[in-house]
Formats: sequence, C-alpha cells, structure tokens
Amino acid sequence: MIDAGLAAEAVQVLNRYFRLLDERSFEVHRFAEVFADDGVVLRPNGTSMTGPTEIVESHRVSFARFAATQHLLTGHDVEPEGDGLSVRANLVAMHLWAENANGVISGPDDFFVAGAVITASLVRSPAGLRIARLVNTNVWKGGSGFGSMAATLGRP
Repeated sequence: MIDAGLAAEAVQVLNRYFRLLDERSFEVHRFAEVFADDGVVLRPNGTSMTGPTEIVESHRVSFARFAATQHLLTGHDVEPEGDGLSVRANLVAMHLWAENANGVISGPDDFFVAGAVITASLVRSPAGLRIARLVNTNVWKGGSGFGSMAATLGRP
C-alpha cells in the first residue's frame, strides 16, 4: 500500500507540470522542480525531449502556436514502481490557436481538443518526487483545427 502523503505528492507533481504548460511558465528552474535531471517527455507523435532545459525550450516553441491551452487531468491512479511510483491519469487538452488571441472560439478552425492517457514514472530525489518519464498517448482528437497541428508533428 502506498503512503497517502506520497501518493498526493505524485498527483501534485503531475498536476504542476500541466499547470506550468497552461500558465506558460517556461522557466528551467520551475521544470527542474517537476522533472528529474534526465527526465523524458514522450509526445503523442513519438518525439521526445530529455531534461528540464530541453523540455522547456521545446514547449516554448510548440506552445507559441496557441493563444491559450487548458489541460484537465482526472482519475489519477498511483502505484508503486521499483523505488518510485507510477501515475496514470486521463487528460482532456484544449488548444486555442494563436490567431484567436481574444480567447473566444468562433468556429471549428479556432481550436483542437484531444483526449489522452498520461503515464508517468516518478523517482525519489532529496527534494521530493520528480518525473523520470512521462508518456502522452492520444485516445481521441477533434476540432477542425487539428489539421494545422498535424502538419507540424515533426516540429517541437
């Protein structure tokens, strides 16, 4: 059985990562509070980033396409994994294209939305839990604007 405090910390670390994305807090020191030094993010398109610096720089470029994003996580399931923990959560992610700076959706080409499963391995560090590996696996996607995103899958 997992200690409730440790499970809550794992959920908090995962939630903090998505909060940093939505708030555009692309500072390496903030991501270093979430990721291990060699932590990996694997995107749905198969590209990966390693370490807080690379993760931040990639997200900074990628998220410049959006006026706003909102990542909603639910159903966190925390289990022991070796010396650390694993977390599985469901994600619904809304992405509003940058051309729509007023934050109002006026048509189907203004956004895309995706449902995904997030799996993360967390390791213990002297400063607390850190993400060692996070995998984002799309389950569904929608919105006519997704074609624009698909055209950039090879980019950050």
